[in-house]
Amino acid sequence: MADQGGSTRLLRRTVVVVALVVLALVGSLWAVGASPSANPSANPPASSFGGASTSATAPPTNPTAPTSPPKTTSPTDAATGPPASDPLTLVGLGDSVPAAATCGCTGYVELLGTALHAATGRPVVVHNDSKGGWTTSDVEQDLSDGQTMADLSHADVVTVEIGANDFDLGPVDDPACLPVLPAQCWADTIADLSTGLTDIVSGIRDVDSDPDVHIALIGYWNVTVDGDVGAAQGQAFVAGSDALTRAVNTTIKTVATSTHCLYVDAYTPFKGDGSLDPTADLLPDGDHLSAKGHTVMAIAVFDTLREAGVVTALTPTP
Repeated sequence: MADQGGSTRLLRRTVVVVALVVLALVGSLWAVGASPSANPSANPPASSFGGASTSATAPPTNPTAPTSPPKTTSPTDAATGPPASDPLTLVGLGDSVPAAATCGCTGYVELLGTALHAATGRPVVVHNDSKGGWTTSDVEQDLSDGQTMADLSHADVVTVEIGANDFDLGPVDDPACLPVLPAQCWADTIADLSTGLTDIVSGIRDVDSDPDVHIALIGYWNVTVDGDVGAAQGQAFVAGSDALTRAVNTTIKTVATSTHCLYVDAYTPFKGDGSLDPTADLLPDGDHLSAKGHTVMAIAVFDTLREAGVVTALTPTP
């Protein structure tokens, strides 16, 4: 017998996907304002969960992005929900994956903004403060930047994907570094990642005026190259990179649990139990997401928010 609960969840997810396709086709909608434009309706998303366009240009960095508009109400009343006119603010922090500068497509942070608009009916302002090459320490320091502080000051949802650039990948194909723990090759870096992520979460909450801000810590499918590019490095590389990625994801998940954040599993959607080939979801460099990969990631983040009740909490009650 079919799982009726699973069918219901699938139906809800399908409705959101269809809504996003319609939203992308109706280009005149004012759904999402992505930094750096001062006009939230000036940068409608170039793609949707239904399929990202590779002809779109990735959003630039936003040194002069507008400040998120303050909420006009006190924290959301569970009985009524937020007013439909209240803008929902989404902030993305992290490295080159959420920055999506190398993709030539709409990144998953912006796609998530589109999904949240479609699901909640509220205008959404997106601030993507991610930057290629950044480490955990870089994101932590960026929390004291004036523009980032302004972006976070009224954020409803904050996504954080960081940590891959923290690691020296030189010994990734060295069997002596396995298992990752208790081996000492990356023990200190993993400990620093845990401390840094904890400090980032604390920093976000210090800056954000919303005590109910929803923070999602996102894992990785791989902290280095994967797919055909990774396989070309040899089996020792594949085994080592996979083991290190799993250890990093465990660390991120542990921090998410201890800090009362959400953890987004980015491994399973791309690799299943580890047997799936993510080549089609990656750029030719094997290191960054393609348009299809950003769609997969956006769905993973949105589903995590939905399953945790965040989307419902952000949706006005008729």
